Amino acid sequence: MPKTIAVVGGGVSGLAVSFHLRRALEDRDDVSVVCLEATDHPGGNIATASEDGYTCEWGPNGFLDNEPATLELVRDLGIEDRLLRSNQAAATRFIFRKGRLRRLPGGPGSFLASSILSPWGRVRVLGEPFAAAKKDETDESVFDFAARRIGREAAAILVDAMVSGIYAGNARTLSLEACFPKMWAMENEHGGLFKAMLARKREKAAEGSSGGGPAGPGGTLMSFRGGMRELIDGLAGAIGPVLRTGCRVSRIVSTGERGYRLQLSEGAPIDAAVVVLACPAWFAAPAVEALDPAIAEAMKAIPSAPVAVVHLGFDPGDLTHAPDGFGFLVPRGEGPRILGCLWSSSIFDGRTEKGRVLLTSMLGGATDPETIELPDDELVRITRGDLETSMDLEAEPRYIRIFRHRRGIPQYTLGHLDRLAAIEDGLARHPGLLVSGNSYRGISVNACAAEAPGIAADAIHRLDA
Repeated sequence: MPKTIAVVGGGVSGLAVSFHLRRALEDRDDVSVVCLEATDHPGGNIATASEDGYTCEWGPNGFLDNEPATLELVRDLGIEDRLLRSNQAAATRFIFRKGRLRRLPGGPGSFLASSILSPWGRVRVLGEPFAAAKKDETDESVFDFAARRIGREAAAILVDAMVSGIYAGNARTLSLEACFPKMWAMENEHGGLFKAMLARKREKAAEGSSGGGPAGPGGTLMSFRGGMRELIDGLAGAIGPVLRTGCRVSRIVSTGERGYRLQLSEGAPIDAAVVVLACPAWFAAPAVEALDPAIAEAMKAIPSAPVAVVHLGFDPGDLTHAPDGFGFLVPRGEGPRILGCLWSSSIFDGRTEKGRVLLTSMLGGATDPETIELPDDELVRITRGDLETSMDLEAEPRYIRIFRHRRGIPQYTLGHLDRLAAIEDGLARHPGLLVSGNSYRGISVNACAAEAPGIAADAIHRLDA
């Protein structure tokens, strides 16, 4: 009877791991792979709704092309021709500051002329090369790092907005090393951000590459003609019968030497030699509680930020000025309750029909978690009020679609790397147990795609050990 590798979770991580497993094992009839997804559809928070002439994303609206693993995955799936590059307008981004939208500067000259920060705030940023290095090895928050290196004003405005846009998080509680390891390494390896950027610029010059694009330094934002669901559909189609939806794993126990039994909420249990937990930490924790309480405890300590996504659609004549750019972010304390707004129809072609406009706003996050429980009409009221404040937008939307993610984005808060180490120590006690996914080492699609081949290879190694 074939040995089984069970992948728990049918989000992008679980699907990608299953894809690499199936490819690596296609000539072996002694191993079977199964991917168990609790809901009736794969993809997790990645999904796309196309209706009434609008294409709306549930969650991520794209990925940067600076991670080779994601593009390789797309090529392997045979959907490279479906890729859609963001418009040049995506290079233009704004921050809501002191009552109006202000364009983010694109270089030192425009930064000095920008009104996003006060004159002293701009001078303080330019003093970054002279900032003192951290004196101890304790975990440092993103905000404290930024305040130390570029000043408290820039930390409260620029960095707070960035953290809201990426994590829907609180910069004062997120771990720099866990959330932005490259930034942490820049200081540790070069003594500062400016020095690190100069070193990187010299490397790029030697390579003959600029390293930039419409999405900002280091990459161009990409998606698919039909939205991000095409990546999920491609993965699900490629693994075929390996994927089983509606299979909720409720409990995992040991069956003795190098074996596990996955008990399902419904149906017969599944015995597996190797188990890859590619589900969120909050889902995995109760499943492994009986097997290893210490692992479960560390997983439970990884919080998630709730996010509500509000899509509003307008006809061309409804807006006096069609949005032209990526959108804007709102630092906390500036007034609006929304975290920011993506000008979705400006970022990618084909997101609307007949020149319509689609605006995608995010609410909630770690600093405003109760927002997720507000009724739809209240979410729309708040969003419309904030868009009137920020964009002078008074028009009645012709289209409304709301998505709620009560456990939306994992939060790598202070101590995250210690919790991750505790999980890995626990996994060492169970050689056939692995974890993958955005709860642990990176929240982006790119991070999940990048780690998937290694997780699959590790699973096969443990199976054959």
